[in-house]
Amino acid sequence: MNKETTLEDFLENQDPEVAEIVDAVAGQSIPIRHEIPHRRGDAGTQNIYGEDQKALDVWVNDLLTHKLIETNSVYQVVSEENPKPILNPGGEGEYTVAMDPLDGSSNVKSNNLFGTIIGVYKSRNPAEKGRKQVAAFYKLYGPMITIVLATEDGVYEFAKARKTHKKYFLINEQLRFPEPPKLYGVGGNPKKWVPEFRYFVDLLRDRGLKNRYGGSFVGDFNQVLKYGGFFGYPALLDKPRGKLRLVFEGNPMSFIAEKAGGLGSTGAQNILDIEPREMDERIPIYIGNMELISELEKLFTVCKDAREQY
Repeated sequence: MNKETTLEDFLENQDPEVAEIVDAVAGQSIPIRHEIPHRRGDAGTQNIYGEDQKALDVWVNDLLTHKLIETNSVYQVVSEENPKPILNPGGEGEYTVAMDPLDGSSNVKSNNLFGTIIGVYKSRNPAEKGRKQVAAFYKLYGPMITIVLATEDGVYEFAKARKTHKKYFLINEQLRFPEPPKLYGVGGNPKKWVPEFRYFVDLLRDRGLKNRYGGSFVGDFNQVLKYGGFFGYPALLDKPRGKLRLVFEGNPMSFIAEKAGGLGSTGAQNILDIEPREMDERIPIYIGNMELISELEKLFTVCKDAREQY
């Protein structure tokens, strides 16, 4: 592909229904950006997890859900902002879309990075294993609006053009995690990290990796994808299952990571191989360069074996 390849050109060679789903989300970038200054406060409601919703969270969720269902390729949308799947009223469509409509929404108030995370399944089951995704992508609202899209044949990045709502141009293709890794970003209160994770982070520091953490999975992952490294929202002493959700965040981002030569893990298991037990299931997430994730898994295994021995 050449530098003049548009997202529209690229999607012509993809499954038409998947292309329609990607296009439905991509086409809302400018309306969402225009709405940001007007919806920076709280919505006065809570999501299904008891978390206060931001006004922009609710508005973006409703907008994207409507646009996705409108394609008629989508049978249902599952979102962390909805208590249950939103079904196509006509019963049409063979695809399930799982989404975090506004990842990092707490960053809106401070005008820092946030985005949208999407996983696409050719299935009517609302809670499939992540490995059954046929595509996954995220949209990042930064200095540029970009879409990073993973399909079966690799990872591609598109940047929003100046004037039109839908025009994106290909800026990177076959993205891979660079070597050697340069960055790490980790969430959670360090005082509540499990000891083996604290030790692993010390190893990263000792190797000269720089800490970059902004409170948005999309933004933090995007940096790791571009520079190589590690992102983690770990198991905590008081929250052993961590904070992030398997279906809405872990699966799509792990699919993208794996297509870019990396890996997503709970520390004990490949995220894409987990059978979801419930829609709101939380898991520890460690994601990035394959060598780093494999090293983390070995460290966790050694520590677990030592605890069991004594």
